[in-house]
Amino acid sequence: MMNFLKKSLSLEIENFTALFRAGNVARFTKSAFVQARGKVRPEVFDRLSRVLLHEFYTDNAPAIKLWKGFRLLAVDGSRITLPITKELKRIYGEAGNQTGTAVVQARCSVIYDVLNRYVLDGALAPLAQGERELALGHLEYCGDNDLVIYDRGYPSHGFIGAHAERGLNYVMRAKTDFSRPTVDFVRSGKKSLVTRMCPGKNTRTSGKGCAGDGTVKVRLVRVELGNGQV
Repeated sequence: MMNFLKKSLSLEIENFTALFRAGNVARFTKSAFVQARGKVRPEVFDRLSRVLLHEFYTDNAPAIKLWKGFRLLAVDGSRITLPITKELKRIYGEAGNQTGTAVVQARCSVIYDVLNRYVLDGALAPLAQGERELALGHLEYCGDNDLVIYDRGYPSHGFIGAHAERGLNYVMRAKTDFSRPTVDFVRSGKKSLVTRMCPGKNTRTSGKGCAGDGTVKVRLVRVELGNGQV
């Protein structure tokens, strides 16, 4: 399993046992592997990941790749279709697909060091939990010299405020009509602007890195794509 299984189980088992043919090693079947795998607690792999990450980022400065002094982290989420079992149905629920067939799906979220190619944290949750909620759980793995990158599905006043509250550096792609300040900024034609973003009418702002008036300080940067889109 630690070799990252990519082929069929039969081939993976054949290749694995071939490494130990020096002695008289017994063969085992796919069924035996699946049954043995079921006895392994998943926390084992999370713990192994934490150990490997600690070893890599501790006393290893020359090997750590940075961008302008920042560790470059990207967060993204997706849906994953899971096997249809009673236990997974109970935990994650069912969702319909284009054909109307019920499937078991979960929402996953990952924070990834894009230059050093390490996953710092991952989450698997029912679809009822949103991407922003899962992404906020990753922030405990971020530090002062990190730059966290998000696509345009993430920005919200509260989400931005949570980063400001923690003093984290971030870049979020935003739609041009995301808020009144972004609309005015696009119309101005400016390349960059430091401003304050106001919350929506029903947005709670306490404890989210906001000023007394509920606003949060942001820098807007205009990026023009090759197709002319802003």
